[in-house]
Amino acid sequence: MGILPVNNIAELNNVTLRRGADQRLRAGHLWVFSNELQDGFQSLIPGEIVAVQDSRGYLLGTGMVNPHSLITVRLLSRKLVQIDESFLSTKINAASDLRKRLFGDSASVYRLVYAESDGLPGLIIDRFNNVFVLQSNTAGMDRLLERIMSVLVDLFQPVAVIAANDAHVRELEGLPLERKLLHGDLSGSFRFQQDGITFIMDPLAGQKTGFFLDQAANRRLASSFICSGDQVLDLFCYTGGFGLYALKAGAGHVTFVDSSEPALTVAREAVEANGFSDRAEFVKADIFEWIKQPDCQFDMVILDPPALAKARTKVPAALRAYRDLNARAMSLLKPAGVLVTASCSGLVHVDRWLESLRDASQKADRNLRFLARGGQSPDHPILASMPETEYLKFAIGIVD
Repeated sequence: MGILPVNNIAELNNVTLRRGADQRLRAGHLWVFSNELQDGFQSLIPGEIVAVQDSRGYLLGTGMVNPHSLITVRLLSRKLVQIDESFLSTKINAASDLRKRLFGDSASVYRLVYAESDGLPGLIIDRFNNVFVLQSNTAGMDRLLERIMSVLVDLFQPVAVIAANDAHVRELEGLPLERKLLHGDLSGSFRFQQDGITFIMDPLAGQKTGFFLDQAANRRLASSFICSGDQVLDLFCYTGGFGLYALKAGAGHVTFVDSSEPALTVAREAVEANGFSDRAEFVKADIFEWIKQPDCQFDMVILDPPALAKARTKVPAALRAYRDLNARAMSLLKPAGVLVTASCSGLVHVDRWLESLRDASQKADRNLRFLARGGQSPDHPILASMPETEYLKFAIGIVD
């Protein structure tokens, strides 16, 4: 897909908001919905760069348009600017500087760009040393990929850049689902380290960008509650993140459970790479069914399910699932055992999720006391004016 000519600002088409529809943008939000626009946008090209104005003709900024998407405009700047390599370089450099502040100059594993929160709506870039994995989730970012690639190569000289463009949100933008190598050379899986633990990932075959960096701070926090010899159950373990931290912290045994055989294979390889094989076992199962069966007791149960509500209509069912999963997890804990639980469903508000945990404790007839609460790691910053940028909910509790 070619790049639209955006170097001449005078050539930009305008999109005009309906009267009164500019309030959310002026309050700091970056999205405009189709029902907030005056007619005329329907003929624009998906991904086109446009000037955004209010009903009186006052400029609101520069954005990307997709007339076929419910989120029709995503704002890139509150000024009229050229969306060129210089603009992209400035944004990505600023994002990189923030990560250096967070993790130090030598850090090389983190989320480099978190979409709207870093001023690049629809773009996610994760860095794993010299391998970069990106997700382009809007038509506008797809059209800018060539320029984004040029900036990444200039700033970081990556060995490889992979597009993990198979998120369902691309379908809402009318974009194809695909995973492909954009730059460099990469065949199969590779290794990287966090906190002295070796992890293995295959970005051409994994979920999302291949590794969930949003849980990095929570893995460290959870491992601080491990006592030597603890028996740990890691449910929805994926490639083993939480369980590996538990093993490093001194857990006596970790049972890794997931429904994906490829994910378990990677987890097994990572356990072997860290020398923990004699303290681990792996179970392939549908966890919603498997969790009903075991009668063994654990010192810690980790519950990190995938998003259970991808549409607002699914939220009630998701809350029931969180209640039931957590109730069963509590039943599997020894007295004074530790529950580590999370939700990455952005449509589920934290208050309703916490209510589902209270309901779970009642259903399990156990007493739950929260020891710590958290969210996404700081390389996933939350834009105060956009609650949609906050999605991960995390809690650690003692279960009596």
